[in-house]
Amino acid sequence: MSGESCLSGKPNDAANSIESDEAAVLVHAPNHRNSHIEIAFFLVVILIMCAAVYFGLHSNIEYSPYYSPGVSFPIGRVVEIVSDQTEIDEFGLHRGRQDLRVELLSTEKRGQIIDVINILSIDHSVYLQIGQRIVVYYDQQPGDDYYFASVQGVDRSWTILGLIALFFCLLVAVGGKTGLRSAFGLAFTFIVVIFFLIPLIIQGAPPVWLSLATTVGIIVVSLLSMLGFSKKAYVGMLSTTTGVLLCCLFYTLISQALHITGYNISDIDSLVVIAYNTNIKVGDLLFCGVLLASLGAVIDVSVSVASSVAELSETNALASFHQLFRSGVRIGRDIIGATANTLILAFTGSFFTTLVILRIYEIQFNHLINLDEIAVELLQALASSSALILCAPITALIAARVFSRRKQQQSLPAFSTSDSENRDAVILDM
Repeated sequence: MSGESCLSGKPNDAANSIESDEAAVLVHAPNHRNSHIEIAFFLVVILIMCAAVYFGLHSNIEYSPYYSPGVSFPIGRVVEIVSDQTEIDEFGLHRGRQDLRVELLSTEKRGQIIDVINILSIDHSVYLQIGQRIVVYYDQQPGDDYYFASVQGVDRSWTILGLIALFFCLLVAVGGKTGLRSAFGLAFTFIVVIFFLIPLIIQGAPPVWLSLATTVGIIVVSLLSMLGFSKKAYVGMLSTTTGVLLCCLFYTLISQALHITGYNISDIDSLVVIAYNTNIKVGDLLFCGVLLASLGAVIDVSVSVASSVAELSETNALASFHQLFRSGVRIGRDIIGATANTLILAFTGSFFTTLVILRIYEIQFNHLINLDEIAVELLQALASSSALILCAPITALIAARVFSRRKQQQSLPAFSTSDSENRDAVILDM
């Protein structure tokens, strides 16, 4: 029986079982250690988020407020329509005036019934009915008994919060654990931009270096949250950071070629007035906007290419560096085509209304092509898309180097000719 078992290869099976058990021990031990590292990582990031929120809420902005001290915007509910002097115009919009009785639901005047007027115009056609929640423009100067109240708009706060909650639920339901990790990274990005980046820029911090540092922080936290402490995350971080730096380079070159100074943006008049009274550096705000706008697409391309190369490496254990690189480049080309198209259309969509107006006015071509608005949109689209295009082969190069098994192949035992042919047949023809 022992001789038969030797001939049948059962000792080899036992040896393979022992090797697999040893491999399992080697695999699970680092994973157990990584789980503790990831828990510590998430706790640190949560502390950073809390610190950013605290900083943003307590940051001192030395500038006079837009509204006078007696102006507030409480939430109210319509309890009575005193008069309705409205009619529907040729556009299907309500025009005219409504006199309302509104119960305040927020601030220290909660429960108080006040008179509110609602002026309906073409850009403020908010026709109200009993029971609707609204935002009230309430102006009562200190020491005055008289107040003025009008309808600012429909209360959308709970609807917006509900839609955001629905988005995160869909993200987690479809993406599972990865979706939950992505939601965490998204929350970090929002908090850092709103409560850290913007307050520091308003206080006079250099927008260029601050936005670069913030972008790198978002890259690290987003990818580690989504992919964990893995080779894919490291490849994604390195390639995405390279793509962001390329975006900065293209922004500099294109802005100089188009003679864009950063003061060609919309709302420049208001920003210049603010700049006279604060330390904000208006000319660098456009750079920050382009950098943040391109970050999502660059992360998308980097993660997609890195994940694809990693999967090919797992499927074809003996795939060489050149094979992985060529496959990554081919995959990157398809991703580039789709993502660059999305990026261009996103910028075009944000500028679509202006394009319609320019077309109606029949602006001459020489005038149209040299408008500041066109140049700024072109700068944003080209700088982001150019960085996106180069990011794919760079990611393929880095991922192929990291996931290549060539060094491991050299340590493998020698195979017979038939075994080598069978293994070579498994490798895809790249």
